[in-house]
Amino acid sequence: MAKRNNAEQIAELQAQAAATRRAAEAAADVLTQDLAFAAAATLESVARHQLRRKTTEEAPVLLLPDNASIAEVRQARLRRAVQRGKDVFLPTWREATVGIPNALLRSSLFSAAGVTNKPLMNLEIRVQGDTSLTLTGHPLGDYDRRVFAACLNYYRDDRPLCPGSELRWVTVTFWQLARNLNVSYCANTHQAIRDSLIRLNAAHLRIRVKRVDIPMPRLLDVLFDDGYQGKDTPARLLKGSDLISFRILESMATLFGPEDWSAVSEAALHDYSGLPAWLASYYSTHAKPFPVKVEDLFRWSGVVCEFREFRRRLKLGLERLQRVDVPEKVRLVAYELTNTHLTVELERWKRSS
Repeated sequence: MAKRNNAEQIAELQAQAAATRRAAEAAADVLTQDLAFAAAATLESVARHQLRRKTTEEAPVLLLPDNASIAEVRQARLRRAVQRGKDVFLPTWREATVGIPNALLRSSLFSAAGVTNKPLMNLEIRVQGDTSLTLTGHPLGDYDRRVFAACLNYYRDDRPLCPGSELRWVTVTFWQLARNLNVSYCANTHQAIRDSLIRLNAAHLRIRVKRVDIPMPRLLDVLFDDGYQGKDTPARLLKGSDLISFRILESMATLFGPEDWSAVSEAALHDYSGLPAWLASYYSTHAKPFPVKVEDLFRWSGVVCEFREFRRRLKLGLERLQRVDVPEKVRLVAYELTNTHLTVELERWKRSS
């Protein structure tokens, strides 16, 4: 409603300016004409200012002047991605959470069905809302969402995203990334992280959000400096001190508009797998209960089974998220599952209200 009213105000100012200019042209004396032209110019100036402000407010990435203070940048990043000069920053988020675009969380990109080695070409990803998403690469699962989130978290503070023309790499060890994933380092973890990063590097996306195409070459770029020689690499050649270099390109910022991302808790990311993991991440994008079609959840989650079997798995997943050992930020207090719709209530929603 506010956006529509703002547009109406701009249109009204423009109409008033045009009418005032016509009145000036028809004025009988020079003084009245000059005053009317001045009034028209003022109205046009106000309309242009409001239009620029409206355009800036609606843009996913807020453009700040080169001389914006650090405090101004940090304040703006509480809500959205920001550009200051040549540097583009993701929003900031609280400790023990990771900011992830809603378009990725409300889709089957990180599928609850798990991953396979089957290559995909221009596969249409099921996604909620006025968004289209196409993937070329390999299927992604909840482990890939965890690894992607761990990489995104390195941009939470004052690290700018990487322009395509520059080599701004983030370098970490396999041991450190395993720690970010809340798992112990070992040879199997080394290979799992490596495989996931390769899938994320190979994930070429075509994204259209709110009828605007967003260039997204891939989720991230990655390079390795380790002893990996293939699936049968001896464990002695893999070390926790081996290096990973990755970078996330500036195009990612376009998915972090004011209402386009959510802070997902570490519990939602790391404590579950399969459908419960997808549900925990999906409902991290919600702020209050509302009914969702079960058929839509079936499509968005990416689960591969009969619809009747999905309903059974859905009930099990919801019950898993109701247990007393589930952290408060993720725990379901109650849910209502009808023949067509699901409505859930989270503990954190009750406390925030």
